[in-house]
Order: sequence, then C-alpha cells, then structure tokens
Amino acid sequence: MVKHLRVLRIIPLACALMSGLSLNIALAADPPGAIDPPALDVPMLNSLRGMTPPDPSGTEGGRKVDLMTDYVLNRSAAILLGKALFWDMEVGSDGSTACASCHYHAGVDHRTTNQINPGQANTNANVASIFNKPFTASDIPGDVPSYTTKSGGKGGPNYLLKRADFPTHVLSNPLDRNSPIVYSTDDVIGSQGVFDANFVKPNQPRFDKCTQQPDGIFQVGGINVRRSTGRNAPSVINAAFNVRNFWDGRANNVFNGFSPFGNRDPDAGIYVTKDSSGVAQKVRLALNDASAASQAVGPPGSAVEMSCGGRTFADIGRRMLDTLMLKQQRISSTDSVLGPVSGARRPTYRELIKNAFQPRLWNATQQVLVGGAPYTQMEANFPLFFGLAIQMYEATLVSDQAPLDAYLNGDQTAMNAQQVQGMNLFLGKGKCVNCHGGAELTNAASRLQFHPRERIERMVMADGLTTLYDNGFYNTGVRPTSEDLAVGGTDAWGNPLSFTREYNTQLQGGNIPDSLDIDVCTFEAPLSAAIPCDATLKPNVNFRDSVDGAFKTPTLRNIALTGPYFHNGSRATLQQVMEFYNRGGDRRGEDASNTSGFEHPAVNQHNGSNLDADMSPLNLTQEEIDALVKFMEVGLTDPRVAWERAPFDHPSLVLAQGAKGDENSVGQKPASPKITTRQAQDAEFQLKPIGAEGRPALEGPLQPFNNDLPQ
Repeated sequence: MVKHLRVLRIIPLACALMSGLSLNIALAADPPGAIDPPALDVPMLNSLRGMTPPDPSGTEGGRKVDLMTDYVLNRSAAILLGKALFWDMEVGSDGSTACASCHYHAGVDHRTTNQINPGQANTNANVASIFNKPFTASDIPGDVPSYTTKSGGKGGPNYLLKRADFPTHVLSNPLDRNSPIVYSTDDVIGSQGVFDANFVKPNQPRFDKCTQQPDGIFQVGGINVRRSTGRNAPSVINAAFNVRNFWDGRANNVFNGFSPFGNRDPDAGIYVTKDSSGVAQKVRLALNDASAASQAVGPPGSAVEMSCGGRTFADIGRRMLDTLMLKQQRISSTDSVLGPVSGARRPTYRELIKNAFQPRLWNATQQVLVGGAPYTQMEANFPLFFGLAIQMYEATLVSDQAPLDAYLNGDQTAMNAQQVQGMNLFLGKGKCVNCHGGAELTNAASRLQFHPRERIERMVMADGLTTLYDNGFYNTGVRPTSEDLAVGGTDAWGNPLSFTREYNTQLQGGNIPDSLDIDVCTFEAPLSAAIPCDATLKPNVNFRDSVDGAFKTPTLRNIALTGPYFHNGSRATLQQVMEFYNRGGDRRGEDASNTSGFEHPAVNQHNGSNLDADMSPLNLTQEEIDALVKFMEVGLTDPRVAWERAPFDHPSLVLAQGAKGDENSVGQKPASPKITTRQAQDAEFQLKPIGAEGRPALEGPLQPFNNDLPQ
C-alpha cells in the first residue's frame, strides 16, 4: 500500500549540533487494510527518501502566485541557471569567489588556512577584534589567559590550522565541565571571503571597480589578506527544507525577491510588466517556503564573503548578464545538469534567464530606478532570478540514500549492530532526537512547515524556570552567550530575529513583520493545567525567553564530511563533539547560574541561564560513544555525497587557500590599476570538474575535515 509520511510533533527539549534524530521505524510493510495509528507525542525518525522541498507560493502585489505558474517557464532551465550561478567564480567582486567557495565539500568549507575570525560577533566591541583571546567573562573560575592557538601557534590571519588546535576549549577533566580550563579561545573557524574594499560604480560593467583600503584586522605585516566570516558555513545539502536559514535564522521563510529579510525589508520589491507599454512597475513579493532563496541573495552582497562594500544586486546583474556562463571554469561533459552546455559555445546569463523565467520579469523597454540609480528590468530583478534559481538547484541536493534511509525502509542489513546500537542511543540515553528530529535530522526543517503554529515552544529550561524560545533554535553552552547572540540579535531595522520576541511585541499590540499564529495548546509546558486546553490563553507580556545565544539546529545528514562542527567550528571530529555533549557542554557554574546566561535589558531579559534543558551529563561509556559516532559517520552518510555523484557533481573551481606565506609574512600582489593597497597573493588549489558518475575510484571519496589537517 502507499507509504504515508507520518509527520509527528517532536518533543523539542534541546540541543544544537550533535543532538538529534526522530524515529519512526517501519521495517515491515503495513498489512492489508491497516490503519495508521494516531500520532503520538514522542520522538520519531523518518526516511528522507521520496521527500522534496515544496515549491514556493505566496502573493505578488496582493494576488496569489506560485513558482511554476507565475515565474518559471522551464524547471530544468531554472535549475541549470541556479547551478551555474552557485558555482560561478565571476559572481564575486574579485572574479574568483563563488557561492560554492564556502560550500564545495559535501556542502561545506574544508579549507584550513586563513579561516580564523577573532569573534567579531562579541557584544563587547573592545574585544571583538582580538585574536586568540580566552574567555572574557571575569567571573569564570579557572580561566587561563593564552593568546596562542592550542598547538602554541601564533594563529590569526593566514594561520594554517593543525589537528592539535582542536578542540578550542580544553578541560583538565573532559568529563567535568567545571574542571580547570587548560586552553580556551573564542576565535571562530569561519570561511575566508574577499579583501576589504569599497565598490565604485564602473563606466564599463565588465568587471567590478573597487577601492581597496588597509584592513586593521585581516592583515599580515600590513599586507591585507582575505577576510574570514564570524560563523562556520553550514551545509547547503538539504538546506532547502529549512524554514529559516543561516545560524541566526535571518534568511526568512518568505522570499521578497530582493534581500534575505522577507517582509522585514521595507524597500524590497520586484519589477514586472503588465501590458505592452514596456514599463515595469515595482510590486511587493512574498513567497513562502523559500528560505533557501532568501539565503542565496545574502553572501553575494556581503563585504566579507563575496563583494566589495556597497555593491548592490542590480550591480551584480549588470556585470553578469552578458558574461558567458562559468567562463573561467571547466564542465564535465557528463555533468548531470550542465553537461548540455559544456561545449565551446556557452550561453550568457541573459540567455539563461530568458530560457528559465517569464518575459514579464525581463522584457521592459524602459529602465527602472533602484536606490535612485537607473537599471534595466533584468538587472533590477537579478536577485529574484538568482534566489529562485539557486533554491531550485539546492532543492535537487537531497541526500536521501544514506544507510539509515534503507534501514528505515526495511533493509535490516543496511546498518551493522554497532550502528543500530548508536541509533538506539540517539533515541534514548544520548537524547539526540530532541533537537535533530524528523527526516532531515533537524527540528528547524519541514516539520515546522507542516506545523507553522509550533514555531514557538514553551519549556522548563536547565535552571528549572519556564521560558519561551524559537523551536529548532537552542543554546547548548558552546560559548558564553555574550560572544554571539545568534537568533537573539536584531535585523537592520531593529526587529528581533527571534519569533519569540516578535510574539511578545504582538501581545503588546505592536506590529511585527513576520506572520505568527501561535497555538498555545501545543506548548510542552502548558500555560494552564486545565484539560482541555484553552486556546485563547496568552502568555504574560514580557515573559521570560531563552533566545539569546540560541542557534539553528543543523542537519546531521552527511555529518562525517561536514566538519568542523558547531557554529564556531570549535571541534574537528565527532569524538570531540560527543565528548562535549557527554559532559553536559562547556558552560561553567551550576545549571541555575552559568555562563550561558546573558543580561539583555533592551528586551527586558535578565536570564541567569539560557541553557537548553537537555544539556546535562549523559554518562555515556566509551563503547557507547563509539557506537554513536559510527552511526553518524556511516549510517547518516549518503554515498552519492561522499563520491560526488549526481546530483552532487560540479564544475571545476579555483579556491584561495589563504595567502602565499604563513601567519608571519605573506607575498604581496604586484601593483596594478585594480590593486590600490597592499594585498596578499592567493595560494590557490583547484577542484576538478566531476561528472554524474562521481569521483574516480583512485581518488577515493571525500574525507572528514580532520583528515585535511596537518599534524
């Protein structure tokens, strides 16, 4: 009979990186006439096989629209466009930085040189630019000042990471989180992007003209090196299922066709023609289930990741439209998407857009104004094309052929006894399922699309007090909350990123940009003991929340290949991750008052702890840890991802692996009209083009991050 995907409400107690799954084991076929049992309020685990991210739909100028009826002419053409744009180095201002530069290895970044950020998200601006600094909280007993890496290296810009540099927080007793600190740093292992520069609108749009400037942070001996991001890059594989993207959730579920912020952005809009006049009109767009599109339009304009500061997406469009697709890069003739255009004559992006999108989005004969400057309609709508095409490409990157998927579909030989033991520990003693639930192995994914009224949860937290928080976002005490507020931060217009804090504004009668419809009867900790629940009840205004320092739960699929781990890249191996969880995290002090707490008077929050309730010692034996790790390493890895087989094949890509030299001195680029300050020479390496058949057997599959690190 037809297999039904049972979407069950998962107990969202807590975790952040290595705590999750949800289990619905249906090893035998349903007997004839069987009736699905009622959904139970227990953790479940589903196979991802057969699931696909939904196509976006919503409103345009108030009228209902959907992806294929109103925007896309040809799905295959749009996916081809998206894959080309994702991998094209020309998208970066420097002509050498692609979206894929930070997502080339199983969807993440495995580079090892010049990847360190000093912790620029710190709420204390006085220490946000200092490399290798230890804990900055003055009340943490046992803190040891150390301004080197764990291996004793200088660290900082252009440093080559070593195995001995991980983990970045070390205790004298690995099982006691309050034991003396041997080494600790708030530095983040991020991803190198571009050099510090400001955009100058060129007379000729063939390349970006930028004015470089001295960088006071990312430099070696006064020579600029590439800047590095303040958070580790999550995987793009399966990311199209996420309700929100980025670690702090700022890539909205609603795509506005212009920026990552959905309805929050008052200037957002797209340009459409409605008649034969040749005039395009600006209208508001709100496409739901499109956080991957919202995420895609963020990095190309970031002055850290891909762009000279001040470059708009319309500027990117002006440069890219008449550029040949992937003009610097090689494409395998067997590429599962790009193969048909791998020959000598490649199309321009203008041609690809016309093939993929409806004429009303690009056929205007008169220019439009974007930020007061004139652009063609196609240039002005370039973020719309870019975001939707990349979302459609990423929607094909579904890794649903892991051994776990086969096991859950009835093949009991797909995992060995140790891996099954690890799976059972995930569901029980390890408490992993409580955060990494559902088929995608994250509570932040499609479960919240099916149950949008559960995007806020109410629970008793680790200090025994009741609090509200954003479902799928948890504070696990990886670092003190003051070092990165994550979803507790605000957007550019002062709105809280957190749904929970928006809810508080709504309760006070204020307007909020996101659409929230909260069902208090789904709260794990009810507002009232009355049975049945009264759905009209509301929390008290200025209720306690636990969103500061809470990060989006990443997927655990292909986790063996996606290190380094956590938002700050502080662990190089899954053994190190399990050591962290086994001792109950790294926060200091007692559960009721620990270093996960944060004083946030601006939002009336004075929490001694924001810690998730499940963050307590697990008392796992080494045998049990080994089983958990083996389940994650083997049971959750799709072999197509490891071998880069279709749909995970790709064109060639040249990547900057830091600068020529080391952390003490670097080579300088020769002076030229395009280089107006002292800039380091890139040390480069190249990925070969991989076709649908995947990597050659002699090269072997992709390897874990720790394997890439020197001793």
